[in-house]
Order: sequence, then C-alpha cells, then structure tokens
Amino acid sequence: MEHTQRELTLEEKEEEEHAKVEGWKYVLGFSKIAVVKCAIELGIADAIENHGSPMTLLELSSTLKCDLSSLYRIMRFLVHHQIFNEIQPKIQLGSKSYAQTALSRLLLKSGKTSMAALILMESSPVMLASWHGLSSLVQGNGTSTPPV
Repeated sequence: MEHTQRELTLEEKEEEEHAKVEGWKYVLGFSKIAVVKCAIELGIADAIENHGSPMTLLELSSTLKCDLSSLYRIMRFLVHHQIFNEIQPKIQLGSKSYAQTALSRLLLKSGKTSMAALILMESSPVMLASWHGLSSLVQGNGTSTPPV
C-alpha cells in the first residue's frame, strides 16, 4: 500500500523550516563555548587590551604566536557573534583590525568584571561530565537523587 503525504500549508512549512534552524543550533551549540574558551586560552582580549588599540590579524597572530589562517577563522566566528568588533581599514589596501567590545572585555583573564575563570571552569571536562550523564540520572540509573 502506497503512503501519500498531504501538502503542507505555508504555516506548516515555515514551522518546519524554523524547526530545522533550531535543530542546527543544537547540533552546533557547543561550538560557541568552545571558541570562546579558545579565545580566553589564547588571550585574544588581553592582547588587544594590552595593545591599547585595535589590532590587525597579523599583529594578533604575531603577538599570540598563532597560525594566521586558524586565528582568522576564530576571529570571524567571534566577530559574527559580536564578541569582538571588526574595523574596516580607512584605506582600500589596508588590513581590517579587531577591537574590544563590552562582551570581549569579560574575557580578559583578570579584572573586576572578568568572567574568564568562570567560563573556563564551566567548560571544563569535569563540569561538563555531569551533563553527559543526565539521561542516565533521569532514568534512575544515576548515583544521586535530585532534591525534593
């Protein structure tokens, strides 16, 4: 027997597309914290802050002793997520530079408002391990019971 599928309404199609977008957010959800952790470990915010003004990719790469191509990809991601600002050159052949934002300053390794230590702790294997056992705990196979 052949199964026929009815045509989706416009509203249902939009809902399906929205669901796919949300699904991809779950698939790639870990990438954001992984890149932010990388930025903290590399000291990107600290390098720009210590420099006192926006830095080009070449300057950042040299200061951080990082591969230029890999750092470029990291910076594109961080700019896309508005963690750093990308400043276009004033002259056509100049290089783009990267500047701090209020959010990137939270990634400084020290300072009153730094969240770097908290982000590094929360993204550590020890802290993430319990999340990997969540379904087991919910099924009653875990070693601890949630508080009542």
